[in-house]
Amino acid sequence: MSASAQRWLPLAPAAVVSIYFFGGFALFAVRSAIWGVRHDRELEGRAPSLLIGSFLRDYFGWIIRPLWRLVLASGLSPNGVTVLAMALGGGAGLAVALGRFALGGWLFVLSGILDTLDGRLARARHQVTPAGAAFDSLLDRYADGAMLIGLAYYFRGSWVLIAALAAIFGTSMVPYVRAKAESMGVQMKEGLMQRPERILTLGLAVILSPWVEALWPAPSGPGQRLAAVSLVFLAATSNATAVGRITRLLTALRRPAAPAPAPSSAVGPPRTATAPRRLVRT
Repeated sequence: MSASAQRWLPLAPAAVVSIYFFGGFALFAVRSAIWGVRHDRELEGRAPSLLIGSFLRDYFGWIIRPLWRLVLASGLSPNGVTVLAMALGGGAGLAVALGRFALGGWLFVLSGILDTLDGRLARARHQVTPAGAAFDSLLDRYADGAMLIGLAYYFRGSWVLIAALAAIFGTSMVPYVRAKAESMGVQMKEGLMQRPERILTLGLAVILSPWVEALWPAPSGPGQRLAAVSLVFLAATSNATAVGRITRLLTALRRPAAPAPAPSSAVGPPRTATAPRRLVRT
């Protein structure tokens, strides 16, 4: 087998999936221009995002409709989908640790896709419970952590390890600050690098990184330069998001509370001897 074939053949399975998603985006754009955007009200109603606008959300809802129908007909429980999403996240971390970046990237993205479907499945079956929401949120941390730990292991011999460790710290602080804020009565849904943004930016960078290396091989070092750049970006933006949330939380907690309204009285204000009652006609 030639050296060129050895570089490109492992990317063939990922190329098929890439054609589906990137080709689907072009098809969705043409369809939207002709017949209008097919809206996904559930995704559009989620927390606002600077990186993922309503058009991307509508595209995402449209492109995963076949997978949604499969999940709905599979008989899996919402918690079962959550566990499957975590398992795929663990597989993504193992794949990138072994240098299989295209496979790891798509497993990570698929894990994120399933994470959006477990809640939708629970609502469709009227099985929404606080325990299920907590279970979903906790297992998300394992899926994200597995991917970042796998990247940290792969880059363990280079400076990129520092970025990977900083990204682990930042991505754990973002949901923690939100949970802490909401436990104290402060809503905290804004931020540049929330979980959908992390999955999109890191997943796409890891998917495309082997293609960059195949086209422009690195002269030295561990390679996978696009993945390394994404880790630096993720480390910076996730920690900036966490710091921004901490600042907003402390500002909200330091703000003086609004005075409680005076209790109403059914008999009206008290009368005094110096203020005789007067009748006023209107």
